Amino acid sequence: MKDSSIKDIFRKTNIVMIAIAIIPLLISVIFYTRQIFIYQQTIGNIQEANAVSETMRDRALESMYDLAYGQISIEDFQANNVIDEVREDIYHIQENVQSNSELNRLDVALRTLSNLEDYQNQLVTSVENDESYEEGEAILSNAEAVVDSVIDFLDRFVRLEIDLASQTNQELIRSVFFLSLAQGVILLVIFYFIRRNSRFLRKKVEDPLKNLVELSKKLSNGELNFRAEIPDTIEMKNLTYSLNKMAEDLTQLLEENALKQYHLAQSEIRVLQAQITPHFIYNSLDAIVSLIEAGDYPQAIEMTYALSDFFRISLSKGKDWISLEQEIRHVEDYLKILQIRYGAMLNYTISYPEELKEEEILKMILQPLVENAVYHGTKFVRRRGLIEISVTATTTAWQIVVRDNGIGMTPEKLQEITDNLNEGLLGESENGYGLHNVYQRIMLNYNGEASFKIESVYQTGTSIYIAIPKKHSQETATSMTASLNKEENHV
Repeated sequence: MKDSSIKDIFRKTNIVMIAIAIIPLLISVIFYTRQIFIYQQTIGNIQEANAVSETMRDRALESMYDLAYGQISIEDFQANNVIDEVREDIYHIQENVQSNSELNRLDVALRTLSNLEDYQNQLVTSVENDESYEEGEAILSNAEAVVDSVIDFLDRFVRLEIDLASQTNQELIRSVFFLSLAQGVILLVIFYFIRRNSRFLRKKVEDPLKNLVELSKKLSNGELNFRAEIPDTIEMKNLTYSLNKMAEDLTQLLEENALKQYHLAQSEIRVLQAQITPHFIYNSLDAIVSLIEAGDYPQAIEMTYALSDFFRISLSKGKDWISLEQEIRHVEDYLKILQIRYGAMLNYTISYPEELKEEEILKMILQPLVENAVYHGTKFVRRRGLIEISVTATTTAWQIVVRDNGIGMTPEKLQEITDNLNEGLLGESENGYGLHNVYQRIMLNYNGEASFKIESVYQTGTSIYIAIPKKHSQETATSMTASLNKEENHV
């Protein structure tokens, strides 16, 4: 058992137990099936032999007497020849017998049947030649003796079959006894393996688990010097070693836990990125169909290209960081689609330094803010909606401003959203969904070095100011991921 895997031990034990249980069962099934088949064949042979005897006794001589006394014609006698029927029945019985003694008795019956057939032919000749009554009586007397012989041989065959059936029955009884004995032995072996596995579990699994529970309690109570004894079982050895190592590197693991939370949040964000609002897709496709039906093919083509480019940049081959030019194009595609849908009710402006277009920026910062500005801002005013996006740069940071002339927010609502963002809460309504998403991603990816500010005046509009460090790329996130993976592989 030393240095063995729990999985391997249980797998091998299960194979042995299954073999112990199944192999005798298969042998017994095969044996009983064969014996039952032989027994059924024997009973069938007895029934057929008795039927042949009855046929010989009731019909063979009767048909010959009817011919001799003129009750039936020669043609009817030959057409309903009992001997051919009996011979076929005996041939069928021969197919179901196996021993030589059975075959010998049936062969003698067939030869005797041939003698009876000769007497039948003599009787037919006698009737045809209109010979004397005494001649016919002599033939019938000899035929009756032959019929009795055939019946006698068939009775002997039946007695032999009865003896074979009795022998098969005795073998079945003996086999039941030995099978019961074997099953008892199998049960004892299975009980042995159960006790063996129980001892193994207690020694190799239960006791090490108790030690691990004690280790966990000690660590939770602050006793960081406590260590659990390393067991022999591979899985428990690895687990115990890992917990001991975690106790030694508790400070480092706390930092690692923060990194895990970071990557968990990143994963959740990727899911959110993939869940683009279905209504946006449906409405965009409906708008394209409407433009085509109206014959406005240029706008339909423009909207199709914008939708295609929008999704292409959204995916970006799984990358989290893209160029500023791509980010601007992504939000511009989105605004083009909305502008075609809403017509004169929506306008937008975008400005950014041309020299910064190749700089990398976190993907999908602008689109959720614009979506929030449209659906929770400009949509609720009667004036023409206006979205303004501007990107400027200083020596150390980028300044991003997203401004709308929508409904804005009351001071109370603005304070509520600001508090929810600071506390990491999404809020009860969906008003702050896009804001929350962007805010969390910026704070996580820029390690708290970015700033996020909202200004809003009710019935006037809302402005969002974002400041992010310049020259920041995915290298920081990549290095954090590599650090986490290295520590996890070590543990």
